[in-house]
Amino acid sequence: MKKILFAAALFSSLAGFGQLGEKIAGKIKFEQGQTLQVNLEMKTTVAQEAMGQSIDFNVDGIASRSYKVTNTTDDNNTLRHEMEKISFNFDGMGQQRSFDSDNKKDLDGPFGKPVKDILGKTYDMIIDPAGKVLMVQPEKIETTPGDDRLRIVMEMLKDLMGTVQPPAKGDASFFKVLPDNEVGKGESWTETSEKEGNKSTTTYTLGDITDSTIVIDFTGISNTVSKAEMMGMPTTTTMSSKMTGQIIIDKATGIIRRKITTTESTGTTEMMGGSLPLTSKTTTIITVAAVK
Repeated sequence: MKKILFAAALFSSLAGFGQLGEKIAGKIKFEQGQTLQVNLEMKTTVAQEAMGQSIDFNVDGIASRSYKVTNTTDDNNTLRHEMEKISFNFDGMGQQRSFDSDNKKDLDGPFGKPVKDILGKTYDMIIDPAGKVLMVQPEKIETTPGDDRLRIVMEMLKDLMGTVQPPAKGDASFFKVLPDNEVGKGESWTETSEKEGNKSTTTYTLGDITDSTIVIDFTGISNTVSKAEMMGMPTTTTMSSKMTGQIIIDKATGIIRRKITTTESTGTTEMMGGSLPLTSKTTTIITVAAVK
């Protein structure tokens, strides 16, 4: 009896050790013909100081888009990206504005022209089994600039509006999260990016592996410089940001299910030879669901 109990305990211990040592490869399994619906919800608050006073801006928005898997092989996958809906609410400087692309009246309003242009854009991309972009067509999407009077609102919505743009060849697509090499629970990897003077570094840690999901925690820092106009005057905004978040991946397919990111930023806006301090906080929630 003691031998049986000892054997059972040893088996249980080895089973637990095997699960702890499980390694995950970053291979994604798509089904030809399937459509993946991606919804992004964001909420941003910005506080800017001007002439000794704090001006607060608040915006929340939703962008819905889809990826249709038009071809899949052992070597690559072809996906078509389409924008489907954009909506938002803005409150700042004594103004409140709202927009919903499903509302014809809104589409005929001041925000309608740039949004209608975005909703009409599509691109096709070919990615390798890990999600790296092999080819994209078109490589860049040109969009209609918005009314200068709406510049502040559009700047706060750039993460929302930017979902129309395709990734560059050689970059990670939206679906690539795991590294090329196998990783196990507790292991970390770091990715860096530098584009147009904007730099970012993100460290990912594989937090957990369950029967159905892969859980990844991440932290990051970035430095960005952007140029725009405010009240007809050119501005340069420099921001330093810290972000934290978590990604849930479907274990069976390697396809991302959910991503939550919180970004806190501090910086300044240079205008007319002066420097205006500002702070911001943005929370984004991305969900992915397969639809037929």
